[in-house]
Amino acid sequence: MAEDDQSEGPARASPGPGRLRDQLVVLPCIDSMVQASRFPAFGAARELDFLPPALPSTLLFRVQTDGPDAIVIAEGEAFLSRAGNRSALQEVFAGTPTVLLATQATAAIARSAARLNIFSVLPLQVTAHQLVTALSATADGFAVTLPRRPTPSEAIRVREELTAREVEVLRLMARGQTNKQVAARLNISEHTAKFHVSSVLAKLGARTRTEAVTIGMTRGVVAI
Repeated sequence: MAEDDQSEGPARASPGPGRLRDQLVVLPCIDSMVQASRFPAFGAARELDFLPPALPSTLLFRVQTDGPDAIVIAEGEAFLSRAGNRSALQEVFAGTPTVLLATQATAAIARSAARLNIFSVLPLQVTAHQLVTALSATADGFAVTLPRRPTPSEAIRVREELTAREVEVLRLMARGQTNKQVAARLNISEHTAKFHVSSVLAKLGARTRTEAVTIGMTRGVVAI
């Protein structure tokens, strides 16, 4: 969204103590408050600022009142099967990046989610880092789904585009490593690490690190 966009939306309170201004404010949606403890990635992803969970029945209201940057829906199959006001949900998900977590992240589930304008579908058993990466990529306009494994030719093509060192760098980028951390891990200079990162972005046609990682995921070079 452009910085000068003046469209009105829910008022966002200024960051409170401990909240980073560049954190994504995420609204989790779960079937019951008891189930919140089943998804430790919610609390462990420190790069994200999680709002108190919403129930499916209160999701529309909570989005309107809290104005989250993104939504993550657990127990996705149940949510899709019981989705109520579909036109209202379609509007919400068209305007708010959403990741749906499903027991089986199949192509059928992805198609059902897409009808509601949810294009990122992942397994329930995501780690905190995987959730951060998926939400960041979704917020940047990418669809992160794993309905099928990439073909061997797709993975080979990316590996041929990238050197072995660049593949190592890309995988460290996927773990959230900075240039300095990449340099320390690979025992190279920070300048060299920065060069490798720039080369990875150029070869993959990516504008950002998140985009490069997303391309690596979809082509089977980076595991999520």
